[in-house]
Amino acid sequence: MDVNKLLQEPSNPSKFNELLKNAMDGFKIYCLILSAVKLGIFDVLKTSKSIDEIAKQLGYNKKLLYLFCEVLKSIDLLSKEGEKYRNSEIADEFLVSDSFFSQCIFVENTFENLKLWLKLPEILKNGEIKRNPSKFFADRVIHSLAQNTLLGELQKTVKIISNFEEFKRAKKLLDLGGGHGLYAIAFTALNKNLQAYVFDLPYVVGRTKEYIKKFNADRVDVIAGNFFVDNIGSGYDIVFSSYNPGGKRAELIPKIYASLNKNGLYVNKQFFGEAREFTLIDLEWNLWSFNIEKAEKAY
Repeated sequence: MDVNKLLQEPSNPSKFNELLKNAMDGFKIYCLILSAVKLGIFDVLKTSKSIDEIAKQLGYNKKLLYLFCEVLKSIDLLSKEGEKYRNSEIADEFLVSDSFFSQCIFVENTFENLKLWLKLPEILKNGEIKRNPSKFFADRVIHSLAQNTLLGELQKTVKIISNFEEFKRAKKLLDLGGGHGLYAIAFTALNKNLQAYVFDLPYVVGRTKEYIKKFNADRVDVIAGNFFVDNIGSGYDIVFSSYNPGGKRAELIPKIYASLNKNGLYVNKQFFGEAREFTLIDLEWNLWSFNIEKAEKAY
């Protein structure tokens, strides 16, 4: 090899180094938060504690635990007064397991998708990972989606819809593919005369019932089925659909139309990203599959 190559400078090393550093730092921060959630650090630090107290309660290496807490402090998830650590306001609200707005399940569930990226060479060669839909939805995704939708999207959505005159006079609502049922539950809280039904797959509605019970929503019920092939019922004043694949399938519109009362309202909340360039989430969307038809871009 020509020794003069040693004297030749690359064209743009700073851009490459920055790209790689940001990627690695992001992954490390995620692992830090995930580990803290799994260890129960934020549950322990709802009240102030020293490293000795934390180590004794959790049974972990004191030296490493000290460094761990210091880094959590550096990203504003912990605060420190004297020698004692305590959750920051954001950690108390989103990373304590029993907080109403807790995102602990969402944080842990995200790791399942990150693991796909670690298998990327294998998937590119052999094709997407096959997932069991019942286990995927009922055991993981429902609770993750339920937590994440509470970060403002549910509240904004139901507020918009509650201003429609059709909603104010509605007596019967269908939440099509409603999963956790939180939208249906919120709708009944805003309309005291409303009876709501959550339509979803048989292995999902069992989880829906858990949320109905949790919020004492006695005017919310479930219907088990597959809306692509099964009857979805009739006599609805409102049919609501949020981010489910049926919302982009034109062949379902006659079925939805037939289920509505005259002057009924169909609300379809979707993300239409077909015109944008492909992103990381689109590639991730195609790294796994089960028995539904999926477009190239994530819905």
